[in-house]
Amino acid sequence: MFKMIFKALIVAIFAVCVPLCAEDLAQNGVNSQNSADSSANQSTSEFIEALRGGEKSGDINLLFSLNRASPTMGGQNGGIFQNSAYLATSFGLYYKSAFYGYFRLNLGFRGALALWEQSRKTQFIGGKGSAARDFWDSNIAMVARSYLEYFDGDTSIKAGRIEDKTDMIDRHIDGVWLSNKSLGWLLIDIIYMNQVGRVVDRELSGFEKFVRYDNVNGVVTPKGNSKYGGAYYLGLTFELFDWLKLKAYGLTSPQIYSFVAGKIDINTMYFLLNGGFVGGFEHRYGEVRAENDGRWSYLAHADIGGKYDSQYGLFYATLGYRGTQSKAGIGSLNHTGNSFNPFFYFSGNALENAKALHLVYGKIGFKVDFLDIFVLYGYNFFKGDILRNGVAKNGQGEVNFYMDWRFSDFTSVIIHFLNTHGGKNAIPHNTRFDFMFKVSL
Repeated sequence: MFKMIFKALIVAIFAVCVPLCAEDLAQNGVNSQNSADSSANQSTSEFIEALRGGEKSGDINLLFSLNRASPTMGGQNGGIFQNSAYLATSFGLYYKSAFYGYFRLNLGFRGALALWEQSRKTQFIGGKGSAARDFWDSNIAMVARSYLEYFDGDTSIKAGRIEDKTDMIDRHIDGVWLSNKSLGWLLIDIIYMNQVGRVVDRELSGFEKFVRYDNVNGVVTPKGNSKYGGAYYLGLTFELFDWLKLKAYGLTSPQIYSFVAGKIDINTMYFLLNGGFVGGFEHRYGEVRAENDGRWSYLAHADIGGKYDSQYGLFYATLGYRGTQSKAGIGSLNHTGNSFNPFFYFSGNALENAKALHLVYGKIGFKVDFLDIFVLYGYNFFKGDILRNGVAKNGQGEVNFYMDWRFSDFTSVIIHFLNTHGGKNAIPHNTRFDFMFKVSL
């Protein structure tokens, strides 16, 4: 993977530099070897200056993570529902060049090393050992944000490993992302994804292809790359006023799944309101359809809140609702990640796995230069269960606590805490505590 991306970036650099140099030569009307050499030297000098004028950043982190589940679910499919604890260090280095013409380059990588593990035999999807829950043992070092970007003021094209997000994409992607805002009131996003994963300070996961699933004698099994491969996204954001946006977007992976959605977003000085609907269809080789959970899925969502930017900082509060389809729930919507789950992305999984779900939640928080803190509580009412015990109606509550305290310009402490409860008949209880000490370079 490293060699592939490195080679692609080298080829991209030359693909950019050579045409630009050729264009400079043509515009200057080169008629002699001396003038040609002068123009080439100037272009080379500008390219070197773009590299020298780039921005460098990085971080070093010490992470302690503790997870307790009841009951536990072992094996590779146990996922988060296992007892584990570990101490690890993770680190990242990033570079962003200055613009050379309309182009610039982003390079980054992340690494991690487990210092202590409660168990070296616990099996996770990412491998063996407690730390493999978050840092897959095959990925102790990974390419992070690394892409070539074209930007002319209205149009941006990025190609490589990209970490930007939309409502339907909350994971890193390997692909191409085109954004255009030639019309000031309309933002167009067109994205192709070859694979998705996560490369952050608290997780290095494997990148997953878009694969087909088959049901063989009742066992749902992935069958390698789909016929067409990858996924495609189209998003339209209409900025009608400073406080009002309308969004329409769609996501499809041919023969696996498709989604279409709409959203209204109102954001004023003291008040916010948003709501929308996501409709999904599981194609022939979709995982949810292979599990005989139906072809159609949907997610309805709504949030209302208030905020007050005082002399002490920003205070805010939100109330929200989520509802899903009775047979397929949200379908495969979480494959690329999404912003609709109000909990941590590594939360209790009710929204991702349950059917006919109704979630009501509340969130209060405070932000200032040196502190970001919030508490969120929600309760899920739903059908279906991970434990497959046949219980028709279930419920589970979840609390999330987050704090990011920056006590100097380059050091901070970050805490995540989550607890699920009340759903033991359907989904195991889970309690997780993460403490991270971060040094920013």
